[in-house]
Amino acid sequence: MAVSQKVIDYVTKYETISIEEIMQDLNVSRITAKNYLSRLAKMDIIKRIGRGLYQVGKGATVAVKLSPELSQIAQNIKERFPMAKFVIWSINMLADYANYAINRDLIVVETGKILSPSISDALVERGYHAIPSPEKRNFREYAYYNEKVVLILERSEKYGLFEVEGVLIPAPERIWLDIYYFITRKELSFPANELGTIFANMVRREGINFNRLLRYAQRRNLRDEMTIFLYALKQSSRLSIPDAILVGRKEALKIINEMVEGTKE
Repeated sequence: MAVSQKVIDYVTKYETISIEEIMQDLNVSRITAKNYLSRLAKMDIIKRIGRGLYQVGKGATVAVKLSPELSQIAQNIKERFPMAKFVIWSINMLADYANYAINRDLIVVETGKILSPSISDALVERGYHAIPSPEKRNFREYAYYNEKVVLILERSEKYGLFEVEGVLIPAPERIWLDIYYFITRKELSFPANELGTIFANMVRREGINFNRLLRYAQRRNLRDEMTIFLYALKQSSRLSIPDAILVGRKEALKIINEMVEGTKE
């Protein structure tokens, strides 16, 4: 059950929210209200503090928008395949946090294995360079294609998704981490220092939901790398990195740092 942006916007206006308030204000049944709150809790937007009562946490306020181009692609897919389940996003969704304009956007559609070739064919008909099950060279060379590139990934990851205009898009933390994954695992031609700049600006301007970031990192088998990254930031920058996310690892990281210093002597 997806949670629409309308419901998220409503809930985040308050410090606390109850099942009864959701039922009354959104005119939904009790079971629907419970489902909304359960899903929002899993997304780390709220937490349960009593029977039927939830506290709205300081979740990420970093904004990502569905661009007109992405909206059009999504509409084309929905018209051609009305029952299709898919997620759509692009690097440019984080462009507001970059130092420089992102010269060449990379669009990603995530869908099931059965639909992947059909969606690819439909987008090719629309003039896109759609690539199902892309290889490393496609990530390296996407900026050199004449047409707009759309990578079709065979994925069914449901964590960290929001519904905007009837379309599922990832949370900003998930987009940022997937770009990191593509750089380190797929040789995506995107500068790592710019990815760091984007992260810093996201933290400084609106804030990042670190719990969501690390939970998704766990699902991507990147938890240790992200912990090291956040620890290094906390030691060497003025960014506000909460101590709580390093619980259970902070001492080990400190010892590792001392060991590395020992190798230099």
